Amino acid sequence: MERGGSPMRYGAILAGGVGNRMKSAHIPKQFLEIAGKPIIIWTLERLLKSALFDEVIIAIHPEWNEYLKTMIRDRDLNRNYVKVIDGGKERLDSIRNVIDYIEGAHGIEKDDKILIHDAVRPFVTDQIMKDSMDALDQYPAVVAAIPATDTMLWIEEGTKVDSMPARSKLYHGQAPDSFRLQVLKDSLDSLTEEEKKMITGTAQICLTKGIEIHTVPGDVENIKLTSDGDLMIAEGIMRERLERDD
Repeated sequence: MERGGSPMRYGAILAGGVGNRMKSAHIPKQFLEIAGKPIIIWTLERLLKSALFDEVIIAIHPEWNEYLKTMIRDRDLNRNYVKVIDGGKERLDSIRNVIDYIEGAHGIEKDDKILIHDAVRPFVTDQIMKDSMDALDQYPAVVAAIPATDTMLWIEEGTKVDSMPARSKLYHGQAPDSFRLQVLKDSLDSLTEEEKKMITGTAQICLTKGIEIHTVPGDVENIKLTSDGDLMIAEGIMRERLERDD
């Protein structure tokens, strides 16, 4: 896809993991099926159907790159604005590969935007994605979030509860995380090796460098599938949605 005169809007799906928390999985969890379709395909279709992005980039573990390309092609999703690239060893490495791909293929302009999503969050809504991209007109970085509903405990070590933070000020962060692309690139470029070791979430890249992170409303069904229990819940949610849409 050639860059036009307008800012570019990118959707990125991180699928580099080969986690083993799903005991039943014999392949990477993003390729497991719910309601008869691989999780990663559900996620890709959500981004494509939103029509929000000029290009969708999937960063996948190199050993599964061709497998995913074949899967996309067999389902007639192999459009010229879907790119499959190699992911990296860690999440930060995959994000770096996505940014390097964009910079090499299109360059990066001041008002370009990127939404970064997890391959194993197939229930992201159009509203979350639209709100995220729109919020970037006002803020440099945003993350989807929902209010905490459980009592939260602060434990320094062992089992002793040191405090119970006010639940009204606590939120569960979800993907997607969205950024003005240049802001994300600059933040990632400036991370020290020590800072990289401390980062566990995408928005944390910018927060570590002093960039304000704002939130948009998430959704309780926008769950991340990491365990066998999650897979069972996801099967129920997806089948209910399919029945509702019939």
